[in-house]
Parts: sequence; structure tokens; C-alpha cells
Amino acid sequence: MTATASRRAASDTNPPGSPVTTYYLLAVATTLLVLIGLAVVLSASSVTALKFDSAGSPFRLFTSQAIALGLGLTALVVGSRVSVALWKRAAPLVLYASMVLLVLVVFIGEAVGGNQNWIMIGPMSFQPSELAKLGLALYLGVVLSKFRKELTTLKGILVPGGIMAAAVIALVMLGHDLGTTLVMGLMVAASFWVAGAPKRFFLVAAIAGVVLVASALTVGDSRGARIDAWLNPDTADPAGVGMQALHARWALASGGLWGLGPGMSREKWGYLPVADSDFAFAIIGEEYGLIGALMVLIAFGILAVAVNRLVQRHHDPFVQIASAGIGAWLVGQACINIAVVVGLLPVTGVPLPFISSGGSSLIVSLAAIGVLMAFARHEPGAEAAFAARPSMLRRSIAVVSKGRRRG
Repeated sequence: MTATASRRAASDTNPPGSPVTTYYLLAVATTLLVLIGLAVVLSASSVTALKFDSAGSPFRLFTSQAIALGLGLTALVVGSRVSVALWKRAAPLVLYASMVLLVLVVFIGEAVGGNQNWIMIGPMSFQPSELAKLGLALYLGVVLSKFRKELTTLKGILVPGGIMAAAVIALVMLGHDLGTTLVMGLMVAASFWVAGAPKRFFLVAAIAGVVLVASALTVGDSRGARIDAWLNPDTADPAGVGMQALHARWALASGGLWGLGPGMSREKWGYLPVADSDFAFAIIGEEYGLIGALMVLIAFGILAVAVNRLVQRHHDPFVQIASAGIGAWLVGQACINIAVVVGLLPVTGVPLPFISSGGSSLIVSLAAIGVLMAFARHEPGAEAAFAARPSMLRRSIAVVSKGRRRG
């Protein structure tokens, strides 16, 4: 075959556009979100640290977040270099390990904010449900791509993907973590949708989901109170159950277009609970204004575009399905969190990926980006494109060498 024929054949099999765009979109979106997150956590967590330990360092919580960032970036770099085949083999191990930890949470887990979803590992705490999200996305990618043609029947839907997904969600529900349950429901729906499951099953699953959520709302008094405060904000106790939603709106309103400035939030001084975590987006709006809030939305939009490119352009069904699950997790969770902050949803306790403080979420979310980057490196035509580009070190050496020769 001649060189011209080879290029023509490659253009016929590879999708149009640059094959490395997806990789760089993921890098840009993640960089923006992580930098914004560090700034917000530094600002808001300093007050929280002094509140619980007035004699301690105001940077204690920020230091923990920085350590988690280092671990997460390590997982991202290593994960981005792993082959697609190795991720397929690792998928069941990741899921089974997370399920073991979820079982331990039921018996020896720590309760935070009414949800029993933490486990102590030495001096550190870890949230196994975060790891379960990654494991579930990868596992569904493996089994749904393998049994794709059998998804036309109820048995094909349930075995093995549906039953395993239900088992993971049930373990999370035992810890009363409704927010994570909703996110996992989005992941499962996205995975089955990309896998090509018939639409009639989504209707049945939606009805079952509504029944499940409705029954979960009857467990405990706090959820019902949050729903009532959301439906009737004017009558909600501004110093009690309605406090978070009210002060979040005040923070966004006071930020205006450009914001009050970095570190200048007023709501973080004890007026807005968990300002460095679940309501970090409100602090972004207060300190960086509408411009800062739009930057966050644009970054998650870029992430959604990158995931869509993987689903549309990649030839491997495993990559398509797993990418859809991870994308639904990260972007869907961001949408839920932001909707809560602006008052479109009741308070659910779902953190904002890459931005809210919390080591478990940050580490696993960055590991998930590493998985997506690994998929992007194996997008049709990407390997050849990366091989044809000189590395940054080689380009730098070439520039220095040219400068010396001219001198």
C-alpha cells in the first residue's frame, strides 16, 4: 500500500478533528477546577480550622487538602499512562475492594452530618463510596460492553450489570447517603444509555428510583425538614434548617459581577455552614462574583465536551460506557451541588468535585480524570499524534541549543 493510500485509509477510519484535543480539554478543565478549588479552600477553611482549634494553624485543613491534591495528581499521572486493557482487568478489583470497604462502613463506619459513610484508616478517614463510583463506572464498562447484545431483555439488564449496580447502591443507602445514591443512579443510567439499553427500561427504572428516593426521605427528620424548607423558604427557620440555603443566596448576591475579592468573603465567618465543602460554590460567587462562577461552569462544560468526544469518537465500547459513567458522576454531581447552592434543589450534602474540601473526593476524582486521559491517549489517531510531537524537554533543549549557536 502506498503512503497516499495509507493516509486515505486512516482518514476513513479516524473521526474528523485533532485526535489529541480530548486529552488537552481534560487537562485544561481539571487545571482550572483544581486551582479554583485551592483558592476557595484556603480562604474558607482557615476560619473553620480556627473555629475548632483556636490555638492551631489556620492552614491545617488547607494543608490536608494540598496533601490530598498531591496524592490525587500522582494517581492521575499514573492512571493516564495505564493501558485500556489493564483498566479492563482492574475494573472488578476496584469495585470489589470498594464494596468490602462499604460493608465495613456499615459496622464500624463514622457518621458525619447524619450519614455513616466514613471509615478510619489509621489516623486518616476515607469515604469508600467515592472509590465505589470509580469502580462502578469501570465495572459497568466491562460487563455492558461484553453483554451489549443481551440488553434487550430484563434478564440481560439485571445480570450482571443491574444486580451489581443495585448491590453497590444498596450498600451506600445503608449509610443513609442519599446524595451519593442520586449520583450513582445518574452513572448507571448514563452507562446503560450509551450501551444501548431499550428506552422502556429507563421508564421503569425512573419509577423505581422515585419510589426509592421517596422512601429514603422518610428515614430521619432532617431530610423532611430540608424538603419543607426548600418548598417553603419564606417560612423556614433562618437560624436553623433554612440557614444554609439563605446564606448561600446572600453570598452569591453580594458577590455581584466581580466579587468582593480573594479571601474577602463575609459568609465564611460562621454564617454559612460547611462553606469550604458543600457550599464552596457560594464562596466562589461571593469572592469572585459572576465571573468566577461562570469560570467553574465553563470548566465543567469543557469536561462534558471531552467526555462526549470519548463516547462519540472512541471505537472501544468499554471506553465509551466507562467514560459515560465517569462523566455522569463528575458533571452530574457538580450540577446537583450547584443546583443546591442556587436553590433549585434541597440541601443534599453533595460536594463539588475538585473544589470542595475533602481528601477522598479529590483523590478519587483526579484518579478518574487519569482514567479518562488514558482513554484519550488511545483515541483513534492519538497515539500516532503524540508520538509525532516532540516532548516538552526536547523542545526546550532545542530552543536553548539554537540560542547558543546564534550567540
